Amino acid sequence: EPDSMELSTLGGWIATRASGMKRARYGNIEDMVLEVRLITPGGAVWQRHGDPKAQAETAIGRASTNIGLPAMVLGSEGCLGIITSAIVRVRPLPQVVEYQSVVFPDWDRGASWMREVARMPAGLRPASCRLMDQNQLQLAQALKEGSEQSGTWHSLRASLRDAFLACKGVSLQEAAAVTLVFEGNRAEVNLQKKEISKLVAVAGGIWGGAAGGAAGYTLTFAIAYLRDFGLDYRILSESLETMVPWSTIREVWPAVKLAVQSKHRQLRLPGKPFMSCRMTQLYDEGGVLYMYIAICTTGLEPKTALKAFENLEHAARCAILNAGGCLSHHHGVGKLRASLLPETIS
Repeated sequence: EPDSMELSTLGGWIATRASGMKRARYGNIEDMVLEVRLITPGGAVWQRHGDPKAQAETAIGRASTNIGLPAMVLGSEGCLGIITSAIVRVRPLPQVVEYQSVVFPDWDRGASWMREVARMPAGLRPASCRLMDQNQLQLAQALKEGSEQSGTWHSLRASLRDAFLACKGVSLQEAAAVTLVFEGNRAEVNLQKKEISKLVAVAGGIWGGAAGGAAGYTLTFAIAYLRDFGLDYRILSESLETMVPWSTIREVWPAVKLAVQSKHRQLRLPGKPFMSCRMTQLYDEGGVLYMYIAICTTGLEPKTALKAFENLEHAARCAILNAGGCLSHHHGVGKLRASLLPETIS
């Protein structure tokens, strides 16, 4: 379930080697693709296994017959051709979908808890487990819809308020929250919740409620539209994502903030940069950090503003690489990251 589901396609997911919010249960796109059809300047390329008379009605799940076409196409970003069709694995819709949220006093304690979730057997992890920093919690409140007394954003605020009232000495300005989505049959969901509850108790987390979890999950889709909305108010913004080994994951976000703040001062841009981070997909080897940067460009000519933002973004991406992160976990390279690609290849 990628954030861009409304505006993206299956072919695009394959070409960019995409991932999604429920990767923990359903896998990344490379875990789903069985066969692809590629249109190249020299004609169509289609790799078949088994009975050719079956056409596209069946697919072989795995074959050791030299290089597989799907492996070549995944992440190719159009360099080899255009993906026109594919055979993918499908899963039954879950019988049960439940949301929940957990509040932690600060980002560090939330990140430590996420590390423990990553140590769980894959089958016991929630379908989605995402840690949001304090800036995203405040953004959730600012993006509430409807009246002050209704709507998902009000529910998130009320849930967080009640949780923090039960935990003296914890400031909303420093807190972090995890949104959880449990999916499967009733037995699976009950088992996942039971095992997650043990980790919450050990870490001293505070349950924030189902409404908070649903609202926080929905926030991810809303954020996708904020970049275009901000342009009307002379705000430029972008998201950066990276996978980082657990051994260095705590170093990346502080390094990015320091690099962006330093470059912002150097360029003498108005105001202060807005920066926010969340931890999304979890792996045995590391976690994915999803970072947002936004700046005000009031008083700047459009070309000057764009150039300044490109400098900021470049500084942030260099900081990610220098701190041990990869160039991209699932957004791909494209034009924005092309200049840094040589640094990742030896």
